[in-house]
Order: sequence, then C-alpha cells, then structure tokens
Amino acid sequence: MPADNSPQGLLLQSMGGAGGRYLAGTTQVTGNFFGIQALSDTTLAAGTAGNISGDSLVGAVIPAGATMFGQFTGVQISAGKAVVYDFFN
Repeated sequence: MPADNSPQGLLLQSMGGAGGRYLAGTTQVTGNFFGIQALSDTTLAAGTAGNISGDSLVGAVIPAGATMFGQFTGVQISAGKAVVYDFFN
C-alpha cells in the first residue's frame, strides 16, 4: 500500500492495516516496522535494530500483550511469539 499520512491513514496503520509478520522462531526478519507486539512473553535477540537509544535491546523481554513502539529495520527473537507491524511504504 502506498504511504498515507492523513489522520485516517495513520490510524489504519496503527491498527495493523499495512500488514505485519508473525514471529515464532529465531530467524531475523528485516523490513520497516513500527511495533513489536508480544503474543507471549518475548525476548529480543541480537538481530533487533531500531531507533531506540540507550542500552542494548538484546535480552529485553516484552511481556505478553504489550507492544514496543519504535522504528525497527530488523527484529529477531530468542523466545516467545510476536507480531511485527509494517509501516506503509
């Protein structure tokens, strides 16, 4: 879908309207993601890259039901199940 920066387009994106990917294994996925939603307690691994500054995200646990927002170009988990949500391109 093309980028839609209107209020309606941004609302649609925030609800997953641009799609996403289900993660249940340890393979890194790459793309342009705005959120990682944990379906079960999810531990981030070394392949996670984004615009969150400070300490490394490696080993960080996102509790089941929570979402970590940011701009991620790669996501890798070592445990748990999650959905990563795409930005509109």
